[in-house]
Amino acid sequence: MSIASFGDILRDFRTSKHISQRILAEKLGVHRNTIGSWEQGNYLPDSKSMVLELARQLKLSDVELRQLLEASLTVLSPHWSVPYQRNAFFTGRETFLDTLHHKLRTDHAMALPQSYALHGLGGIGKTQIALEYAYRYALEYSAVFWIEAETIESTLASMSHIAMHLQLPERGDVDQQRMVAAVQRWLTTNSAWLLIWDNVEDLDLLQRFLPPAYQGAFLITTRNPVLGTLAQSMELPPMMLEEAMAFVLRRARLLQENSSREPHSQVSLWEEEAKALVQVMGGLPLALDQASAYIEESGCSIADYLHHYIDQRTQLLDRRGTFGKDHPHTVTATFSLAYTQVKQHNPLAADLLCLCAWLYAERIPEELFVSDPDHARPALVANRYQLDQMIVTLRTFSLVQRQSDTQTFSLHRLVQVVLQEEMNEPERATWQQRVIHLLNMAFPAVASHTGTELWEPCERLLPHVIISAAAVPDSCQDQELAELLLKAADYLHERSRYKQALSLYQQALQIRERASGLEHPAVASLKSQLAHLYRVLGNYAQAEPLFQSAVHVLEQRFGPKHLEVAYPLEGLAMVYYEQGKYELAEPLQQRALQIREQERGSEHPEVALALNRLGNIYYEQGKYELTERVYQRALQIREQTVGPEHFRIASSLNNLGNLYREQGKYERAEVFCLRAVRVAEQTLGAGHPDLAVMLGSLADLYREWGRYPQAEELYQRALSITEQALDPEHPALAYHLHGLALLCREQGDYEHAEALFQRTLQIREQRLGQDHPETAQTLYDQALFHQLQGQLGKASSLAERALQIRLRSLGNTHPKTIVSRTLAAQLEEKMRCNT
Repeated sequence: MSIASFGDILRDFRTSKHISQRILAEKLGVHRNTIGSWEQGNYLPDSKSMVLELARQLKLSDVELRQLLEASLTVLSPHWSVPYQRNAFFTGRETFLDTLHHKLRTDHAMALPQSYALHGLGGIGKTQIALEYAYRYALEYSAVFWIEAETIESTLASMSHIAMHLQLPERGDVDQQRMVAAVQRWLTTNSAWLLIWDNVEDLDLLQRFLPPAYQGAFLITTRNPVLGTLAQSMELPPMMLEEAMAFVLRRARLLQENSSREPHSQVSLWEEEAKALVQVMGGLPLALDQASAYIEESGCSIADYLHHYIDQRTQLLDRRGTFGKDHPHTVTATFSLAYTQVKQHNPLAADLLCLCAWLYAERIPEELFVSDPDHARPALVANRYQLDQMIVTLRTFSLVQRQSDTQTFSLHRLVQVVLQEEMNEPERATWQQRVIHLLNMAFPAVASHTGTELWEPCERLLPHVIISAAAVPDSCQDQELAELLLKAADYLHERSRYKQALSLYQQALQIRERASGLEHPAVASLKSQLAHLYRVLGNYAQAEPLFQSAVHVLEQRFGPKHLEVAYPLEGLAMVYYEQGKYELAEPLQQRALQIREQERGSEHPEVALALNRLGNIYYEQGKYELTERVYQRALQIREQTVGPEHFRIASSLNNLGNLYREQGKYERAEVFCLRAVRVAEQTLGAGHPDLAVMLGSLADLYREWGRYPQAEELYQRALSITEQALDPEHPALAYHLHGLALLCREQGDYEHAEALFQRTLQIREQRLGQDHPETAQTLYDQALFHQLQGQLGKASSLAERALQIRLRSLGNTHPKTIVSRTLAAQLEEKMRCNT
C-alpha cells in the first residue's frame, strides 16, 4: 500500500466528517501543516498511538480504523513479510488478542526474550488470531515475519523468503544452513521484531531454527499443548456464542457494518438462526466459516443450511467454498488427517477416539476404558498408565481436553461427526457395540440396591448411555443394549426423572420384543417395569393392560403359582389400590402373598413386603384390625430375618405409627414413629432421604396432635435432608412441603401456606403430571385454604380441577373423588347464594 493511499484515506474520512485541517490539528495538538503533510503523502504519523488518536477524533468505526491502520503499515513497519491478507471478517477473540499484546509487548521484548504460543484443535482459529495480531499491532514492531512451520520444507522456504526480504548476502546461498544462520544472526543483532511460527507440528524442528539469543518476540501456533520451556502457552477454545453469531452474520454477508437498514424482526430471526448454527458447529471457527461461505455463495438461508446439514453433513463439512483458500483444509480433511496421524503414532489411541465418537462429547469418564480387576471388568486398557499414554497422543493434536480434577476428558462434537461419517456400516456397528459393552459393564444396577451411593457413578455415565443409545438403528436387537437401558431407566426412576426413564424403558422393551417376541418372559418382566412407572405417574389406563399382559404371559410360561407371576400381580393390585378399587386389589395382593409364602417360605423378607402392601389395602378400607395384624406380622418377620435394628424395620414401624395416628392413638403412634426415626438414623445416616420420610410421618402426627413447634421443626429437617439428597424438584420434597403448608394453614399463617402450596403444586405438576392423584390432593387442599380465606372463586376453580383429575384417575366411586365432588358442590352453592 503506498504512502499516498494513507493521505487519500485520511482526507476522505476528514471531509466526510466535515472537519477542517485546522480544527483536526488543534484537537490532536499538532501544527496545522502536519495534517496537510500527512494528506499530501510527505510523511506519516510516527506512532500507532497517533493513528489511534486520529481515529478517535474523527469518530471512525472499527472498519474505518482498520483501513487507516493498514494504510500505514508498510511504512511504519520497515520489514513486513506476512503471506496472508488481513481477514476482513475477523470477529471477537478480544481477550486472547489483549493477552498476546500484554505478553509480547516490545518493551518486554527489549528486556527479556518473549515467546508465547496459542494451542488448540485444528480449525479453532489459531492462525487467524495470529494474523489479526500481526496486522493490529504491526506498528509496535520493527519487523514482522511469518514462518510456515508445519514441515522442514515449508520452514526453510519461509526462512529463505525472510532472507530475500532482508536482502541478506546469503539469501541465494545453495547451502541452506548458511542462509538460516544469516537469518538467525539478523534476529540476534536486531530488536523489537515479531516472528510468527504458524502450525508447529514438530517441537524439535522449532528448536533447530530458533536463534541462540534474541531481543524480539515469538508467537507460535500449534496443536500441541506441551511446549516445555519453549514458550508460555494458552489454549484456544471454540468461539463464545455472541461473537460466533456475529461472525456468522458478517461472514454470510447477512449483516453489513450498519445493520440499521434491516427490519428489527429480520435481524432477530437471523440471530436466532445463527445461534442454532453456532450450537450445531460447536463454535468451531473453521466450520462456521465454511457454513457461512456456503450461505453466501448459494444464497440460501441459515435455516436452509441447517436443514441440509441433517441429511448431508458429510458433503457440507467437506466443502471449503470457492474463495476459502486461507485455510488449506476443510473440517473433514482437518480431522481426518489428525486421526490418521494419531493412528500412526498410537493405534490404541485411535481406537479410543473411535469409541469416544459414540459417547457424549463432554465429561467422558476415564474409568470407562480402564479394566477393573476386582470386579473382573475388562476394558480397553489394563491400567491408567496405558490410558495416560493414549491421552498424551490425543492431546498432542489437541483432539481431547483432559479435566484431571474430575478424571474426565472431552472432545469437539465435530471430531465425533467426522469420525462417524468416515466409518462404513460394519465399522459403525462394531464401535457402537464396543461402547455399549463398556457402558453396560460400568453402569451400576440400582434396582436391588438401597441407598444413594450409586447415584453419582450412574449420573456420571448417564449422558453417555443416552447419546450412544440414540445413535443405534431402530432395528437393533442387541440384548446388552436393552440391559444397559434398563439399568439407566431404573436409576432415572429412582431419581424421579420419570419422562427420561419412560423413554428408556420403552426403547428397551422394543429391543426385547424384536429379539425375543411378544410372549417371552423377559419381555413380560419388562412390561411390568414399564407398567410400574406408568402407575407412579398416575397413568393407570396404560399401566393396567401392561400388568395384565405380563401376568398372562408369565402364567402361561411358568404356571399360575410361579414366583415370577407375583411381581406383576402386585403391580396390578397397586393400580387398583391407588384408584380406590380395593375389592379388586385385595384378592390380587393376597394371591401374590400366597405365591411368595409358598416359593420363599413364610418368614422370608419378600413375604414381609407383600404383607405391608396388603396392610395398605386394609388400611384404606378402614379394616384397622386386619391392618394392624398384617403390619405386626411383617414387622415380626423382619425382626427375625434381619434383626431389630435393620433399616427395613423402620418402614414397618412407620406403617404402624401411621395406622395408630389415623385411629387417633397418638401416644402409641409416637412410640412407633420415634423408634422408626431412631432406627433410620442409626442405619441409614442423618442425611438419607428415607429418614426424611420417617421424620415427615412424625411431623404429620405432631401436626394432627396440635404440637405445632415440634411438627414444624421436623418438617424443616425433612425438607433439608430431601433437598440435599435428592433433586431440587423431587416429588418427595413436595410431600414435606405439602405437610408444612397444611401446618401453616392450621396456624393461620396464610401467606406462607399459599407459597408452600404453590411450590408443591409446581413440583407435582412438573414431575408427576397434571393428572396425577397427588396433584389433585394439592389442588383439593388449596381449595380448602382459599375457602377459609373467603376466596370462593379461587376455591371453586381448584376444587373443580381436583374433581376432574380424580374422576379420570381414580374413578367415580373413590372416596377422594366423593369428597372432591362434595366440596365442589358446596362451593358452587355458596357462590350462588352470595350472588
